[in-house]
Amino acid sequence: MSQRNPMNDRYTTEGPKGQTRKSAAAAKPKTKAASSVHVQPVEKTKEQKKAERKAKEKEDRQRQRNLDAKYYNPPTPEYKKWRRIWWVLLIAAIICTVVSFFGRSAIPQELAFVILALAYVFIIAAFFVDFRTIRRIRRKYQEEMEAANTKAARAEQKRLKAEARAQKKEAEEKFEAAKAEEAEKAEAKKTKRGFFGSGFRLANREKMNAEKAAAKAESDDAKNAS
Repeated sequence: MSQRNPMNDRYTTEGPKGQTRKSAAAAKPKTKAASSVHVQPVEKTKEQKKAERKAKEKEDRQRQRNLDAKYYNPPTPEYKKWRRIWWVLLIAAIICTVVSFFGRSAIPQELAFVILALAYVFIIAAFFVDFRTIRRIRRKYQEEMEAANTKAARAEQKRLKAEARAQKKEAEEKFEAAKAEEAEKAEAKKTKRGFFGSGFRLANREKMNAEKAAAKAESDDAKNAS
């Protein structure tokens, strides 16, 4: 075997000493997926995340609208109290606004501005009561009603399942009772038939014995006569 030259470039340079040959399988082009095959990416894109967030927000808004349509005016004393306060503030704001605009000719201008400022105060207070207190009470009542409906639905399902189990158990008990009754009747018929059969055989045996005794007596009489 010949010795390789140590002065060859591949032994003297600092670069890579060589390269490996790629396999034939790696050289084959990769087959694309068919048009009917949907390849789901592993990581969601920003557009997908944004679309999911929008869909969730839309679903939450629709759910809240449904709850507001069902339980918009809770029949609780607390809600009624704050609702009356809201109406008082709103009516006071309307009255102050009307007086400040249409009573300028009869009252001083400074007093008209004070009344107008009071109208704004009443309006802001009414908005605060509506968006802070009344809405909180309404949401709380809606959550309680939804929880109660869920519990009631679960209780109803449990009740129906319990009734179904009870009916099934009752039907099984009736079937077993009818089966036992049929077995008792069959046993009674069998016993009765056995009694009748033994009596019939006993009568036949007695008759045969009587016939044998009569025949024996006749034979004895014949012997004595001879």
